[in-house]
Amino acid sequence: MKCSVKYRIEGCTEEEFRRLETTRVFASEDSPTGYVASFRYKAPKQEKMWVIGDWMFSDIFHSSCWESGRYWPHQWRKEYFPHTLLGLKQTPGELKKGAAIDPSAFDWEILKLGMYEMEKEGDTDIFSCTIPLPSGTFNYRFVLDLPEGNPLKMRTVPDPAHCDFALAQTGIRQKYSQVKAPFCPKRQVKNRESELGCKREPGCGAGRKGQVHYVNYETDESFGAGKWQTAGIYLPYGYDAERPKPYPVLYLSHGGGGDAGDWMTQGAAPELMDSMIFHRLSEPMVVVTMDNQVFQWESGGKCIPNLTRWLMPFVEAHYHVSRKAEGRSFAGLSAGGCLAFDLYESVGYLFGHIGIWSGGRRFEADYNKEFLKDVEVHVGGGRYDDGYLTFGVALENELARHKLPFTSYTPLGGHQWSVWRELLEDFVTRVLSQNPRNLEIGL
Repeated sequence: MKCSVKYRIEGCTEEEFRRLETTRVFASEDSPTGYVASFRYKAPKQEKMWVIGDWMFSDIFHSSCWESGRYWPHQWRKEYFPHTLLGLKQTPGELKKGAAIDPSAFDWEILKLGMYEMEKEGDTDIFSCTIPLPSGTFNYRFVLDLPEGNPLKMRTVPDPAHCDFALAQTGIRQKYSQVKAPFCPKRQVKNRESELGCKREPGCGAGRKGQVHYVNYETDESFGAGKWQTAGIYLPYGYDAERPKPYPVLYLSHGGGGDAGDWMTQGAAPELMDSMIFHRLSEPMVVVTMDNQVFQWESGGKCIPNLTRWLMPFVEAHYHVSRKAEGRSFAGLSAGGCLAFDLYESVGYLFGHIGIWSGGRRFEADYNKEFLKDVEVHVGGGRYDDGYLTFGVALENELARHKLPFTSYTPLGGHQWSVWRELLEDFVTRVLSQNPRNLEIGL
């Protein structure tokens, strides 16, 4: 796709804009959203380049688990919302019955949705593409090569000007960079995501940012993934290892194919936490991410003991966090949502709150365990997410039938990060920070 529309840029001369080397967001009266993102990559040896991101949109009249309006950013209208398709043609009913995912039934062309061809800026070595974006955080990467036009063979890199250098030091490859667009009240419809975006405007809470670093912790070599694993740690602004009350701690799991860096980059968890804490929507808390893909999602034999026997003791020994269930929480998305349910059903007594997003119950479970009455469950997913409809809805029905505590949230969208970021915000502000059982953290 080529974006042939040219947008007037505010706050930058035409020559300055032409020679711009780094990706930036500008106000533009020509943009249907009020803003444009200009993606830039200096590559003297490249002949062609593309930029691809999770910025495909839909409306409620053309949305389901299997279909979207597939509107591009340059087609954006105020009634649109992000809706990224998985391309899986099997129904939730088939998956629920245990059907294996059939690769031949996958629409691989969906992987090229949101891909714009970049153009070289005249006599420069700078490839560029400028598109409108509404309020929110969008993940993107540059495509250096697309052999035979096959999206499965595309060679990509994150934006070198927008990389997580702390993550790079771990050896974990960053898959995407992030661009954040502001909210324009004249052009966009106010909703929960735009309100969150307004609270994360540049300069909002400036200088009050938490710190993110990555640590290596020892685990069981018999799990087959090596003696050491990497965890991401978010410490809130002003973290005080000597304060009287320990900090609540939230453990976050990525989904299939992810790692310990996903929530810290694609999930924008540090920025979300900074904003919620600054606006007093959340108590300052520590957030911990881990890699469950390395254990191939073997819940009972590897993922759960890795968490409970190795990672949690490490975190509690090195950081001033709660060691009581009331001050501990766990949440996961997609495959991580299924892991979250397995944790809930087996060792839920270790946590006061568990978020199960775009996943849930896969097998028969025992809901009569006494400790389940003391765990607040947060179930959610995109309104058009087959993972939520397959597993999450069935879980809600079981929890309701057994009169176990839970809350639900289903933002507009599919199986995608824009939804999971909203779920994190809802979980933290509506469940963790307003639950009367949270006596230890002083709420």
